[in-house]
Amino acid sequence: MKGKGSNAVALLGLGIIFVGVLIFLFLKILNGRYKFSSEEEINVENPSYQIDVLNGCGIEDVAFQITQYLRAKGFDVIDYGNYDSIVNESFIIDHIGWSDTAKVIAKALGIDENKIVRSKSNYYNEFTVVIGKDYITLKPFKNKNGESF
Repeated sequence: MKGKGSNAVALLGLGIIFVGVLIFLFLKILNGRYKFSSEEEINVENPSYQIDVLNGCGIEDVAFQITQYLRAKGFDVIDYGNYDSIVNESFIIDHIGWSDTAKVIAKALGIDENKIVRSKSNYYNEFTVVIGKDYITLKPFKNKNGESF
């Protein structure tokens, strides 16, 4: 009799573990829709932050093209213009310390997260995107294929 009872307990334990694994997988799949892979499109709705885009590559209209791309994705880009110098690599300036949001902007453009700089300034926008000479490697230009943003 003792053998049957321990078998029943073992089966019950395995059943609980199985149900637990199923619940875990279900929740993991459900949460997966809030994350994005490296290839997934990023779009935002009603952003509570503002961005400006500055051309640091020296090529005419690049800041405007990046601005159009970000606006098409739902980002609130309120200004674009020229950076005060030419830079080799694109980067993002986070003026307010919202690193998660800066990472979303970086991901949308294909800028490495290591290129996010924190600046304690009273700048009028929350984020500044500076486009460097590497602009051609950014997502807007990789995906363009002759189409407009």
